Amino acid sequence: MAIKDQFLFFCTNVGNEKLLKEEIRVFYPDFNFSYSRKGFLTYKNKGINYDLDTISQLELTFSTTAGICLGQSKPNSLLEAVKNSCDEIMLDLSKCMIHSFSINTEFELPALEIFQKEVNEYAPINKTIIDIITLGEEEVWYGVHKVGKLSPNYPNSHIDIALPPEAPSKSYLKIAQAVELFHIQLNSTDGWFDFGSAPGVASYYLLSKGCKVWGVDTAKMDSIVMENSNYTHFSKAVQDLSQEDLPYRDIQWVHVDLNLNPKQAIKEVLRLCKKYSARLKGILFTVQMVKNEYVQNIEDFEDQFYDWGFTNVTSRQVPSHKNEYLILAKR
Repeated sequence: MAIKDQFLFFCTNVGNEKLLKEEIRVFYPDFNFSYSRKGFLTYKNKGINYDLDTISQLELTFSTTAGICLGQSKPNSLLEAVKNSCDEIMLDLSKCMIHSFSINTEFELPALEIFQKEVNEYAPINKTIIDIITLGEEEVWYGVHKVGKLSPNYPNSHIDIALPPEAPSKSYLKIAQAVELFHIQLNSTDGWFDFGSAPGVASYYLLSKGCKVWGVDTAKMDSIVMENSNYTHFSKAVQDLSQEDLPYRDIQWVHVDLNLNPKQAIKEVLRLCKKYSARLKGILFTVQMVKNEYVQNIEDFEDQFYDWGFTNVTSRQVPSHKNEYLILAKR
């Protein structure tokens, strides 16, 4: 699939447009900025054109969905516009899935009626997706991408997860979305460390799935967590913990959400994780973007996990993230 003047689209969490622009500037200098609205950007590709296979390999931390931009339309002419674009690039629309979503608008496009097929279903690896992006009642953009290991299976990475009324805070959604988007298997036999656990949102989620959790935080934990028999609390700063303080039983996973400089936080957590060595399955590490310059450190942060021995390291935002993102390091 070749397009003479290729344009690419990128979606992001509303409010993170500057972070995504900076990431593209640093890591994809061949992309020239073209157009933006809240949560949506387009770029002209001045380098080698992407096809459906290579577009799925784009690595952008602050993009919730990315693809080849095919055009813009009003709702009443959308179907014809999409069909024409698919014909131009020799793409069989009937074999594509439709992901339709709105960004920063309450208007919802009746995509099911327009396309006369199911929309917003889970998309497996290698499936071609037509993305329908509604920015307003009269502004709809559309593009295409192929699902790869780095691209989302859900429309714009969004998963419908209900917030339990007893959850300590809405931050519960961050780990719940991460587990679903990254396909992390939660087993009741697994032990988790939760660094920066207060008030207990991640611990609560993991406990609700039957996991055993050891939390580390000097701040107060919610009683619903503290009263759970599968939870053990360390009221210490991570810097003050030693490996001797940690339990001797196996720990398979680590969740980290610390209010520390990312470089220091990564160093402290990996220092403690040495106790569990190769038995550790993975680490979910939240990077607080207190400085936009941290965008330039994305690869440096990942390298620290590679150097420690992890073979699969990914940096991504989930829909509930604001000025933060998640590093998933797995073996």
